[in-house]
Amino acid sequence: MKTHFFGCLVLVLAICSCKEEKKKTSITFVKGNNSIWEGEFTAADPDVVRDGDTLRMYYSSLVIDGNEKLIIASAKSIDGKQWIPSDNNPSGKESISLDASPGKWNNHLEANSVIVQDNKVWMYYCGYKEEAEVSGTIVAKGQIGLATADDKIHFTPSPSDPILEMGGENTKDANALFSPTVLKEGNTYYMLYVGYCIENCSPAFIGILGATSTDGINWTKLSNPVLAGTDKNLPWAEVIKEPDLVKGPDGLYYLFISGDHSIGVARSENILGPYEVYPDPIIQPTLDWEGTDVIAPSVIIENNKVRIWYTGVTITGGGADFAIGYAESDFPLNW
Repeated sequence: MKTHFFGCLVLVLAICSCKEEKKKTSITFVKGNNSIWEGEFTAADPDVVRDGDTLRMYYSSLVIDGNEKLIIASAKSIDGKQWIPSDNNPSGKESISLDASPGKWNNHLEANSVIVQDNKVWMYYCGYKEEAEVSGTIVAKGQIGLATADDKIHFTPSPSDPILEMGGENTKDANALFSPTVLKEGNTYYMLYVGYCIENCSPAFIGILGATSTDGINWTKLSNPVLAGTDKNLPWAEVIKEPDLVKGPDGLYYLFISGDHSIGVARSENILGPYEVYPDPIIQPTLDWEGTDVIAPSVIIENNKVRIWYTGVTITGGGADFAIGYAESDFPLNW
């Protein structure tokens, strides 16, 4: 695994305090001892979707082709633990599913969310022109685009890209939009994403925002945040980011989130909240390959199991190493 500093590794955070009447319940996830996928150079921000007997994972990857760039690559698996490139490349070289557009708003890509419909795969992704350290900003100026694929591997960007842009001055997404997660219920598409207003903003904001759409292409932003760390006063999560939204077999909506260095979970009867946040992190960095942070969860709930794929981050002298791990717990969660 090579070393690279991901342009959009923004500190992760958050989660709410829920008190049990007498006895504290606990959620236990069992992790594998090693990462399950590292990509050619690095792998992060997984999004895993079921496709019949196959699991497909779309993730952020580093490509060195004259210049370094971040793209979306893909892999496939039967059990979710052993993965191969989507193109069955015998050399093991990873499959590029969505390439960057040099010099444009989507010069770097990461943090995607995939849904399957109309015999196509729709991918919502984050793109930005320059990494933060290059542009001299605190966070890269991320916006959200849409790409589709007929073969589930090779994606074509929508001519409407970006479909969700940065907001105006002092709005909660004035500096960047990142980490979309999309769920369709009935005839409505719901998107949760992370908004950043931390430069020239008063008050500063990092938290989960929402948007709705009737066609998945044209979106209306919601005026109020869905969830923010400042609402919950949790010691391990001052900021809540990198959401993954899943509807459980019990009809509740589960929102898996990144905290400062760990992963947590919230639940609600409604997609847009309010969310009750489990008071403790459910996955923390305890293994060598995870290093300092476990972030960016992707979740499937099936066969009475909650299955999580996530990113482990190891800080090194030259930047950071990123790899993808796996953990699972029984469902329903003991909460």
